[in-house]
Amino acid sequence: MRKLPILFLAAALLLSASGCSEAVPQATQTEATAIPSPSSTSASAESPAPALPKPPIALEEILSYEEPAGLFAGSNYDESRVKAELDKMSKGMADEEIYARLLQLIGENYQQEKGTFDRLEQINYRQALLSIDPADPASAPPTERKMNIEVLLDASGSMAGKVNGGVKMELAKKSIQDFLASSSQQSNVGLRVFGHKGSGADKDKALSCAQTELVYPLGGYDAARFQNSLQSFGPKGWTGIATALEAARDDLKNVHSEGAETIIYLVTDGIETCGGNPVEVAKSLHEFDLQAVVNVIGFDVDDEAQRQLKAVAEAGGGTYTTVKDKKALEQVFQKYLEELYKENSNWMQKAIDDVWTQYETEEQELIDTRKQMLNKVSAEYDRLQAAVAYMREKDLLEKKQKSKLLTWIDDRWLDLSTYADNRWEDLGNRMDTEWIDASQEVEHRWMENGQLLDSKSGKIALRIPSLRVPKIRVKPLRIKPIRTDF
Repeated sequence: MRKLPILFLAAALLLSASGCSEAVPQATQTEATAIPSPSSTSASAESPAPALPKPPIALEEILSYEEPAGLFAGSNYDESRVKAELDKMSKGMADEEIYARLLQLIGENYQQEKGTFDRLEQINYRQALLSIDPADPASAPPTERKMNIEVLLDASGSMAGKVNGGVKMELAKKSIQDFLASSSQQSNVGLRVFGHKGSGADKDKALSCAQTELVYPLGGYDAARFQNSLQSFGPKGWTGIATALEAARDDLKNVHSEGAETIIYLVTDGIETCGGNPVEVAKSLHEFDLQAVVNVIGFDVDDEAQRQLKAVAEAGGGTYTTVKDKKALEQVFQKYLEELYKENSNWMQKAIDDVWTQYETEEQELIDTRKQMLNKVSAEYDRLQAAVAYMREKDLLEKKQKSKLLTWIDDRWLDLSTYADNRWEDLGNRMDTEWIDASQEVEHRWMENGQLLDSKSGKIALRIPSLRVPKIRVKPLRIKPIRTDF
């Protein structure tokens, strides 16, 4: 009877051993599929821990470093969470590995600030002030606004009539020649005539009305060529104003560019006699096509012609002037010339004002970028030092390691701070110089144009250029800290 408990106990032990032999493989399988924790000291051969990127040491490496800012950089900084991550680091790590991990946690990325500095370095205020066509930066920059000026001269038979001072056609030719000769050197000028073919007879009406000719193609003024063009026609036929305006549209399209002023001067002594609608054509030129301004000079015209020509000028966004003799014709062209110079001077001042606004905006961006970078550098510096001090306190660093890390951190702070200061000073001085030089060039041309106008008008105006001086920029003196106790 005593053997029964012993047998029973043996059976129980046997069953227990059998249960353990089934449980072990299950536990092994669970451990095999578990994801290793970041703090694990043994890495799986199949999924090794990713290597940290080599930490940037030299300034060029820091500025070109493509890794994102640290997990707790900037406004994400959380001291307790940073310390928790530092606690996971094991003693005995290499210096570069520790530094890389610190940057991965709290290091900043400075590519944005460098990109802004690089962009501001490309600014060209001279191009902005003087460019004829913003869409074509390769074009030679002029020193004043481009204008396209075309004169449409009536060469119908009635222009052979006389007024006080001479024959209307000859007076008109002389006034136009003086006007275009005195216009801006940067302007394209041209002369188109109409009514210079056939005769005033009914049989020649169709021929005369259909013919209009660009006797001086749009371009720079050349006195000899222009004089020859004036000799190539005389007063003969009918008055096809609408046809001439349509032809001027095609002439001006070939030279039209953004930012250029387009002006048409129509000189005629009569009403439209070819059945066209000059009012509608002038409206189209002004409102839809070239945004041209159509100015009209009625030379010894009657009341009916004045009404029509005034309507043409109003539709073309320009002015209408009636002249009766040589003196009045010369005066009206002189008035137009003064308006061109006034508009050019106004444009110059507007250009200077606009670029000054651009300069102030970009200089403020330069100041803000430097300030932003210095703030980032300073905050990063304090946080990196605190992290190293914490690791040393927790005995995660050797004394020599702490010394090496602090040296890298000091160098990083000094190099980045000096870089921000230097870019701010160099770019600011360059922006000042370019802005002042470009403004002085524009004002110099403005004074030259004014003097030319004075010589034509017999008046003398006082023109004083603005005084502009560079701003004073003083960099702070930065010295690397001297450390004696690590």
